Amino acid sequence: MDANEEKINAVVETGRRLVSDGNISSDKIQEKVDSIDDRHKKNREAASELLMRLKDNRDLQKFLQDCQELSLWINEKMLTAQDMSYDEARNLHSKWLKHQAFMAELQSNKEWLDKIEKDGMQLVAEKPETEVVVKEKMSSLHKMWDDLESTTQTKAQCLFDANKAELFTQSCADLDKWLMGLEGQIHSDDYGKDLTSVSILLKKQQMLENQVEVRKKEVEELQGQAKVLSLEGKDTDEVDSRRQVVEQKFNELLAPLQQRKNYLMASKEIHQFNRDVEDEILWVEERMAIATSTDHGHNLQTVQLLIKKNQTLQKEIQGHQPRIDDIFERSQNILTDGSPNAEAIRQRLAGLQELWNLMIEETEKRHARLEESHKAQQYYFDAAEAEAWMSEQELYMMSEEKAKDEQSAVAMLKKHQILEQAVEDYAETVHQLSKTSRALVAAGHPESERIGMRQSQVDKLYAGLKDLSEERRGKLDERNRLFQLNREVDDLEQWIAEREVVAGSHELGQDYEHVTMLQERFREFARDTGNIGQERVDAVNQMADELINSGHSDAATIAEWKDGLNEAWADLLELIDTRTQILAASYELHKFYHDAKEILGRIHDKHKKLPEELGRDQNTVEALQRMHTTFEHDIQALGSQVRQLQEDAARLQSAYAGDKADDIQKRENEVLEAWKMLLDSCEGRRVRLFDTGDKFRFFSMVRDLMLWMEDVIRLIESQEKPRDVSSVELLMNNHQGIKAEIDARNDSFTTCIELGKSLLARKHYASEEIKEKLLQLTDKRKDMIDKWEDRWEWLRLILEVHQFSRDAGVAEAWLLGQEPYLSSREIGLSVDEVEKLIKRHEAFEKSAATWEERFSALERLTTLELLEVRRQQEEEERRRKPPSPEPLPQPAEDSESPQQWDGKGEQISQNGLPSDQESPRATDAVDAGEIVNGVAEQRTSSKEPSPTPSPSSNRKARGSIQAATLPAKPQDTTSTQMEGVLHRKHEWEGHNKKASSRSWHNVYCVINNQEMGFYKDSKNASQGIPYHNEIPVSLKEAVCEVAIDYKKKKHVFKLRITDGNEYLFQAKDDEEMNTWIQAISLANTWDKSEVSPSSQSTPASSRAQTLPASVTVTGDSSPGKREREKDKEKRFSLFGKKK
Repeated sequence: MDANEEKINAVVETGRRLVSDGNISSDKIQEKVDSIDDRHKKNREAASELLMRLKDNRDLQKFLQDCQELSLWINEKMLTAQDMSYDEARNLHSKWLKHQAFMAELQSNKEWLDKIEKDGMQLVAEKPETEVVVKEKMSSLHKMWDDLESTTQTKAQCLFDANKAELFTQSCADLDKWLMGLEGQIHSDDYGKDLTSVSILLKKQQMLENQVEVRKKEVEELQGQAKVLSLEGKDTDEVDSRRQVVEQKFNELLAPLQQRKNYLMASKEIHQFNRDVEDEILWVEERMAIATSTDHGHNLQTVQLLIKKNQTLQKEIQGHQPRIDDIFERSQNILTDGSPNAEAIRQRLAGLQELWNLMIEETEKRHARLEESHKAQQYYFDAAEAEAWMSEQELYMMSEEKAKDEQSAVAMLKKHQILEQAVEDYAETVHQLSKTSRALVAAGHPESERIGMRQSQVDKLYAGLKDLSEERRGKLDERNRLFQLNREVDDLEQWIAEREVVAGSHELGQDYEHVTMLQERFREFARDTGNIGQERVDAVNQMADELINSGHSDAATIAEWKDGLNEAWADLLELIDTRTQILAASYELHKFYHDAKEILGRIHDKHKKLPEELGRDQNTVEALQRMHTTFEHDIQALGSQVRQLQEDAARLQSAYAGDKADDIQKRENEVLEAWKMLLDSCEGRRVRLFDTGDKFRFFSMVRDLMLWMEDVIRLIESQEKPRDVSSVELLMNNHQGIKAEIDARNDSFTTCIELGKSLLARKHYASEEIKEKLLQLTDKRKDMIDKWEDRWEWLRLILEVHQFSRDAGVAEAWLLGQEPYLSSREIGLSVDEVEKLIKRHEAFEKSAATWEERFSALERLTTLELLEVRRQQEEEERRRKPPSPEPLPQPAEDSESPQQWDGKGEQISQNGLPSDQESPRATDAVDAGEIVNGVAEQRTSSKEPSPTPSPSSNRKARGSIQAATLPAKPQDTTSTQMEGVLHRKHEWEGHNKKASSRSWHNVYCVINNQEMGFYKDSKNASQGIPYHNEIPVSLKEAVCEVAIDYKKKKHVFKLRITDGNEYLFQAKDDEEMNTWIQAISLANTWDKSEVSPSSQSTPASSRAQTLPASVTVTGDSSPGKREREKDKEKRFSLFGKKK
């Protein structure tokens, strides 16, 4: 897993980088990366968990293995402890001794059991789940160990009890025999003759001390055995005496044993000291020969080698100093102990100290001598190198080789510059040698005189080398400059010869284009020749003068080169001036011929382009007029060219004579005649276009007004019949709007009629057609105004009918609401209840009193009913009288002037409808009244007329009774124009500042009222929770377009806000992208407004106060929807219930 860790991390990192870069498959990549990362973490966790379990099991198995080994050892020792073969007396003592050793072994291995127990407790503390196994094993081991100890103690007791006396006697005899042998060894006078023998004796002494320690324990055990035998009563005196003898001998030998050990240690120290002193003296004598050597080397290499050897010797001496110090410290201890050889030791130490100090002093002196020798040899080596280098350079400087051409001269000069720079750089080396020599002489070096002489030789050699270098440099420079001058002169003479060939040409050109090309080329040739040639000639002359003034060896040759070059340059300039004058004269003549031909051709082209068409309508006439104006502007520029041609012709006629002068005059006359004909044609066409434009403008105005009047008449006739007061008021307001539009058109009528009269006054070629159009216009206008007045009178009558119907419904609803109270028979059961009923009845009477005026108003006849009564009366009168012919109205005379008609129309539009005029559509009004659910029929019995109630009367509906209109619908002023999910990236958050977070995110976008909001999903959009609390961005003056410069993703468009923010959006395909771009563009240009019925119909103050708000009817309703709304209005109407 560790080996593949790097690969897995590389794959995950690559996937995350692709996601952050906005890869097209970022979702799949992110899902795969998360899957790989989760699986890797799970595998890691599983491996770690398995490793922990394995380690825990390893610790447990190790503990169990230790327990198993200890249990096997205990079982083995248990077999030994259970051996009871000690019946024979001859081997009883040996078995006793072996058992003693066995018990000592058990005691020493008790630590093994303690260690296992400690490991078990640690294992339980770290891993509590192993507590049962560990405690079981530990209890088993403790039990086995206790059994082993008890068996061992039992066997020891049995051995001791088997033959106590025999064991005691045998032990005493063995100890006595051992003490006699030890006594002989202790009293020996052999303390060693050298360091080796002393070391052997010390090892033997150590073995004796170990044996004494063991025997001491046996003596202590004899005391215990003696006590046991005395208790049993077996020869107590004899046992005590033998024990005391053995114990006394043992104690007497302890002091001599310690004394012999001290003597041996002192002897070893003296012998060791003597050997160390001898070794140091021998080491110093060996190095002394090197320190006192007089070989200081004969060259730099040998001196450096000797210095390294002397430094190595000094390091050895420094490293050997601690051993010398140790020897002197040990000598002080030996001398304080009072050794018999103290005087000899002092002498040897003094000799060693003297040799050591002498060696250190000689080493330092040799180091100083070697350093002086090294400085001198280093100087000699550097001086020899400098002399060899300068001698080599002198050989080159003394060379007499000369360059054969410019290339070899440049190469030799570059090579000499390199060597000269090397000589200059070598001055630092020579200066360093001089400084070193002065320092050695000042320090009093043994070879000071030789060093001074060597340095003077080096300085003299370097000064000579510099002189040779300067001399060689001068010769090479002189030779190189001569070659350079020769090359420049040859190149310049060849260049002048080439230019003379061009300047001496006699070609003057075949026509204007040819001579123009020749003149341009020669002008450029002359400019280049003058600029470049003069610079080169001046440079060569300056170079030649410098060489001559510097005293060049070839000065005469240089002066000859200079004179020849200047003569060639003067000849070239003279040729150029002559050629320039000839080409200028030829250019002027050919230019006149070319201009005359070109101007004449342009005049003919303009005359051909002048069209004869006058236009089929106003637009084409205006376009032709604009084209003609442009045409006239174009020929104005042509007129200036004609005048310039006349001036050129006059100038050339004075310069030329003969056939050329006649030719010039002929071409001038042709151009002037053609120009005059063109101007006359332009003026005639301009006048014809002006007349045609006025005619079509008049026809266009008449057509527009006629179409408008037809639309107005159609609008007046197509208005639907109203069903209630609000719809009547709406129609009346619309009708007044039509009237305002008619009044606004008066200026257009006046302008049109005046234009027609002016055309007739000018005796236009289409006067009959213009007069016919004027008559049609006036007739149509009179018809439109008559229709408007008839419709207005009918609406006033219908409004009064519907107001009565509404008020009657409200009154009827009030009466129905009061009938339950009046029909109630409740009279009260107590005084309080009766008083309450009386107060309630008084309140009812007050309310009824307020309704008296309304009921009386309802009894008055409406205007429609009065008209119906009047009509019936007139019919009765006509029945009683014979019919008489009515006078017909006189038709308008055809000769009536448009101005008189226009004045009449103006009067009608200003005064409006007269109040007492009888409408010719009275019968239609009655029919409309009959349609409104028979209201007029219900009022036939009324006889008292009354004025029409105002639409703003203060009738108010009470309770749940409403007027006969549809219930009001709230108008939703805000509408969502487009919404959906897009992939968004915030690119810029200011005009010059990139966004801090430029990653792609899925957001739910909503376009609403020139704003674009961002949400997490559609649920948050419906709840109004924005994405990351972002405020909606304003789309006003925003720019939305396809992100052509973004190549990482497809179907991407960008949105740039006025505050500098810029977003990138990615759609699913091109169709969705184009839909979003179109929606954002529409929202950018959409003007937020609130639609209300009052803005298109009557103001709110003109509605009846007893009716609710009217229904908003949008203009784009379908006919089916309009029919459904009519049916619904009929269902809610109160008129149907009154039948």
